[in-house]
Amino acid sequence: MKIANMQSDGAYVLKKIIIPLLYFIFLSFPVFAQEVTSENLAIKIDRSIKIDGLLNESIWNSAPDASTFLLIQSDRTDSHKVRTTVKILFDNEFVYFGFLCYDDEPEKIEAEALNIDMDLRDTDSIYIVIDTPKEVNSFLYFATNYLGVKSDGLLSRDGETANYRWDGSWKTFSQKTDFGWSSEVAIELDSILDDPLESKTFELALSRLVPRLDSIFRSGGLDPAFRSEQLEQLKVLNLVEPKLGVNITPYAMTKLESGDKTEPLAGINGHYRFSQRMLGRLTIYPDFATVEPDQEQLNLTPYELYIPEKRNFFLEGPETFQQQADLFYSKRIGDLYGGVEMSGKFGVYEFSGMSAQSRRDDYLDEDTANFSLLSLKRRSMANSSEIGFLAANKLVNKRNIGTAGIYANLELSNKFKLEGQFALGYEEERKGKIAFSFGPSYDTRTFHVHLHYRQIDDNFSDRVNHVGFIPDDNRRELDSSINKTFSFKGEILDRIRYISNYNVYWGIDGILRSWQIDQGFIVNTKMNFILSGTYTQEYKYNEFFLEPEYSFESGEGEWRSSGDSGEYVYRSTGTSRVWVGEAGIWTEKYIRDFRNNRIRIQSQYYAGEWRLFGLSLTVGSNYGSSFMMLEVSKKFRLSKNFFSEYYLQILEHETEIFFRNATIHVIRLTSYVSKKLFLKLFFQSRSDISKVNIHLECLYNIEPVGTIQLVYQKGAARFGEVGTQGHALFFKFSHKF
Repeated sequence: MKIANMQSDGAYVLKKIIIPLLYFIFLSFPVFAQEVTSENLAIKIDRSIKIDGLLNESIWNSAPDASTFLLIQSDRTDSHKVRTTVKILFDNEFVYFGFLCYDDEPEKIEAEALNIDMDLRDTDSIYIVIDTPKEVNSFLYFATNYLGVKSDGLLSRDGETANYRWDGSWKTFSQKTDFGWSSEVAIELDSILDDPLESKTFELALSRLVPRLDSIFRSGGLDPAFRSEQLEQLKVLNLVEPKLGVNITPYAMTKLESGDKTEPLAGINGHYRFSQRMLGRLTIYPDFATVEPDQEQLNLTPYELYIPEKRNFFLEGPETFQQQADLFYSKRIGDLYGGVEMSGKFGVYEFSGMSAQSRRDDYLDEDTANFSLLSLKRRSMANSSEIGFLAANKLVNKRNIGTAGIYANLELSNKFKLEGQFALGYEEERKGKIAFSFGPSYDTRTFHVHLHYRQIDDNFSDRVNHVGFIPDDNRRELDSSINKTFSFKGEILDRIRYISNYNVYWGIDGILRSWQIDQGFIVNTKMNFILSGTYTQEYKYNEFFLEPEYSFESGEGEWRSSGDSGEYVYRSTGTSRVWVGEAGIWTEKYIRDFRNNRIRIQSQYYAGEWRLFGLSLTVGSNYGSSFMMLEVSKKFRLSKNFFSEYYLQILEHETEIFFRNATIHVIRLTSYVSKKLFLKLFFQSRSDISKVNIHLECLYNIEPVGTIQLVYQKGAARFGEVGTQGHALFFKFSHKF
């Protein structure tokens, strides 16, 4: 079928292509054969475990097999010779991992008596990776080998850098057995969790290395124990058994604002757990008024910036809403009357659904609207492949606007992947528009290359951006990248990574709109210091900024007049000029091409989440003006329970043609005074719009009754706008049932 035909009738595409394809994807698989038991994968015990590596306590036999947390090495040869069983227990102080490492050739098990915190990947070993809020920008990892040697540290989010200087509180022991070897690991919960509400939930991944069967090439991080793309798909481990049934939390709140009357508010948050793997959530008049303001950012482009979500109702939503092209963007939804959501997992299948009713927005002159969302996903148990469907709709004034799409990320081998997506944007009484992308990528531990093609119809964003985030459409785009990593064994350098990206796109009408070339490097040292540099060149056929000039010239074209003034339009290849005449003076407005370039040098010292300092300087030419941008970031821990963050961004243009000079300051202070009392201060200022935000929050947890929250705000406003709110105080009480 030709694309033009599909564009002419969006309903035809939906009926004839998307629905049958969904049927093929989801119904042709043996769903019930893949269903996983709903029992917990970790069980609580009332007495401690002796860590001797034998797993001989009877409670180990009662624990279910938790091998679902193991990441399988698809490039392992003769994998039938080894298999691994994992058991997980926990009490009030420790989480216990028991590994039974079977081996048909135990005499070939490789071991070496290394020192603590040495690299264990050349020996038969097991690795544990944990993702917790305690280290927001890193994973925690724990490893031990056949001889019981310990190694722990921090792993960067991209999987590239391992910091051996971090020390957790844990113990381990391993034993040789007649079937191979076994190991017990006990990790103190206080070492991995730092939650004032005493949450015992974290994301987890496990791995077993068998050097003689794994293709070992240490490019940094924890390869081959964990590949970087696997770290994005960690599974959740709950150490507190979810309670089935209803949990309702109503709240009452009052707002006191200078120069305004008192506003009493009330609402309800609740959930119903149908089973261990299916959850429904409800909110009525959710409390968005006390949410921390969005952090300001400076934009060097004419495109809309993506703003991270901070409202709990949307943050608690599942990851199945995320796709390559953002067909759902929760920031499109304002304050709510209420909303419902349901999500669940059945074996390799995940589903999510949401419906929310927004209030009328007088500021934007938008009526109340219903937003609905449906997402389905199927993941492979053997590798990182996934396929899925997402549809989002906005119903406003009896008119439906939205999008639907399918996508696939297929891991054809451990090195070769194929990605693709097809999306339809629709609006009643207007023709549907489509977007699609596809392309392969090839990855090894030291090399990456990809070539992707993307096409987005003109006016596609007009439909999708009612519910999603498409910053620019009207493009036929080729995106390619080549990255290469060089590793070192010396005392100073860890690795040097060369990065490059080549991007070019044309409009649907064939006009070249942009090309961009990025060349750069990243140097990682063994002293936790990172240095990077990037040089960017780009061409922009600019239709956003119409630069005015004065002229009395004329030429061939079309004259339009109205009274004493008129409009003379002249068009030529690559240029569109408009002369507007009034009182004998002609103003010329035209689209001109731009050649932008910039150099970015960045340094960072990183020794853990709360020992970070970053400095970045960017200089170059941007849309006809030389500029300089300085960024400083600092995170440090003032005490065991007191954390601070500071961010500075300064932008200076030689001439303020299209962008204004600005300075942004952001300060965050967070204190866990006790397990019940939480304090947070957020301050930001932005000079170009004279914006100042202050957000001071105090939360006290009254267990098991509920919470008391006190919030002071000044200058609250939308992103990029000056706030008009004066001194405001919010007092909130919530009660748990």
